Amino acid sequence: MRCLPMWIAATALGCASGSARSLVDETFQLPALRAPRSTGTAPPADEADLAGPVTRTRIVALAAARDPSLRALVHEARALLHTARAERALPPPEVGAQVWNLPIARPYALGEAAMYMLEVRQMFPAAGARDARARASAEEARERVAALADREADVRSRAGQAWADYVHGALDHHVHGAHLELLGVMLDAARARFAGGGALAEIPRIEAERARTRRSIARVEAELARARATLNALLLRAPDAPLGPPAELGPETVAASVDDLTALALRTRGDVAMSHARMRAAHARTDAARAEARWPAFTAGVSYMQDPQQRPGFGATVAATLPWVWGDGPERVEAALERERAEAATAESAAVTVRGEVSVALARLHGLEHELVVLHTEERPAASRAVEAVRAAYVGGHAPLLEWIDAARQVLDVEMEEVEVTSSMAHAAVDLDRAVGMPVPRRAFDADASDAAGGAR
Repeated sequence: MRCLPMWIAATALGCASGSARSLVDETFQLPALRAPRSTGTAPPADEADLAGPVTRTRIVALAAARDPSLRALVHEARALLHTARAERALPPPEVGAQVWNLPIARPYALGEAAMYMLEVRQMFPAAGARDARARASAEEARERVAALADREADVRSRAGQAWADYVHGALDHHVHGAHLELLGVMLDAARARFAGGGALAEIPRIEAERARTRRSIARVEAELARARATLNALLLRAPDAPLGPPAELGPETVAASVDDLTALALRTRGDVAMSHARMRAAHARTDAARAEARWPAFTAGVSYMQDPQQRPGFGATVAATLPWVWGDGPERVEAALERERAEAATAESAAVTVRGEVSVALARLHGLEHELVVLHTEERPAASRAVEAVRAAYVGGHAPLLEWIDAARQVLDVEMEEVEVTSSMAHAAVDLDRAVGMPVPRRAFDADASDAAGGAR
């Protein structure tokens, strides 16, 4: 019996080692929960900067800072941390009043009762259960913090894809503008040739080609406007808000190995961290279920008793559950173990997914690099030489106009293919960022240097 008060005291403290308290405090201090996120509004200086040339890094960072769903995840994580603190607390005490032996015929005759009693009771959960449940809630809060990182990576990815479309439109506009200038040169040459006795039909033919190119430019401008509106929507701006042209148009690549990027992804990806946090939370809930199945919960009470015919006195009550006799404890433990095993399998699956996504994204980027090298160093120079040769022949009167137009179209086709590959590289780099879970450092891609390096190898 002398050990009983010590047992109750240990249960009251929850047999806690302070692990739950320190975990909650550490989670509250995470930078993602301490720093207030943007409310979506931007100071005038930021808006003025967006009217001039803009960079991908600037656009992506602003989109992540202004996304309101990230603030929702911060509040969810904080709510779970407050829940963890609540789990560590004892349940509220109870107060009870009893009146004994009232006359059946006159139950309202309180003055004739044999005993009055006022009691205060406190329930103490099974030893270790409160600490384990608090750790589970804290780990669920960390899962929300990981979800915050995953959601931010998703916002960055959508902004990056929209930026790639914006760059594609700008490059496409530049290529069609250059082709329109070339058609102007053709028109001047055709007029000069007509003045010397050439065919009049050549001039309308070039004018028709110019009209076709202007229609293509109108289509490109519409695509640019759509990409601009998409970026403004991600930045929580009006669709027609002014947004400057891309400051960087050249192709970019990533100088990192698949092993390094995979290792980085396993450390930084939000879904991987989420799966591990859920696994730790499931383990903590297993500990809580085991504690409740193994240790009794106590209720202790102190009462004040007053017999109208005798002296007043105090009473003490101690009650305990008997989880070893019967109850749902063993089944709850098994259920918790199954959830823990499921979360462990999910974490393993997340790691497999990461390796596959990183490998595919990097392989696609490298394949596009090789395609751009061939376009830039072989196909484009050949098409340009053909245009110059036909131009000289046409001016000298030795080639028809259609040959010059066909050669110019070939150059246009090659340049548009370069635009497509450059845009695809931008999209692939964004996919790689998403696969890794964070922005991967990039460098400008020099097709000529890459071709020279390939030839040296």
